Amino acid sequence: MVKSNTKTYSSSTSAVSASGSSYSSRPYSYLKSSSVNPLAVYAILFIAIVSLGLSIYSSAGVSGMKKILNPAVIKGEDITKKATAHSELSAYSNTAPLNIVQITSSNLVTLQSQIQGLDTSYIGKFLIQYPDRIVVYDFEKDSIDAQISIQQSQIPEDFFNKLYSHPEIKQLSGETPVGGILDQNSLNTLKQQMPEVYKDAKVGDALLRYTTALVIYDYNNDKVVNAVALNPEQK
Repeated sequence: MVKSNTKTYSSSTSAVSASGSSYSSRPYSYLKSSSVNPLAVYAILFIAIVSLGLSIYSSAGVSGMKKILNPAVIKGEDITKKATAHSELSAYSNTAPLNIVQITSSNLVTLQSQIQGLDTSYIGKFLIQYPDRIVVYDFEKDSIDAQISIQQSQIPEDFFNKLYSHPEIKQLSGETPVGGILDQNSLNTLKQQMPEVYKDAKVGDALLRYTTALVIYDYNNDKVVNAVALNPEQK
């Protein structure tokens, strides 16, 4: 143990102020000389630095955990708006997707059984499903990574002739629609989103989106199941 050599001096003298009043005598002491081990100083300094480092690390760790536990929520409309700003998807700018799914480690295996070519490098990216294709979109990098065509049964040669023979949609004959044949998964999603529009639709019906209208057509029965006018907000 390092001991300091300290000498203490005491004084009992009284001091007199300029006004003549006296101060009470008080003992006083001071450190004349001391010896401090430099290793102790370094040890204290090291502990202080380590404590500061741990505090900073802990703060950064908590911040990182918050990002993991509370990830930023991305709105579907923001995803489609950025994706369709690309020229190769501009035709879908007025088309609502059937579904949007983010690829995660928990759903990757399931998605791989449905879509060939998916691997761990796709985790974090989005699958945007339209009636005729699935788009793989990287929101953070704002890039279209892939487009996967959805194989539909071949459209009969007289499909559009029969469709446009119906007077209620004849005026749409000069426009090429975007669409496809409804499957069970797509139909379920659409009925949840717009139950009134798709209440009479069934698997196998054709879903056709025009600039000003949405048409559901049953080719086998040559019946227009529903035709809905689209206002500017829906286009």
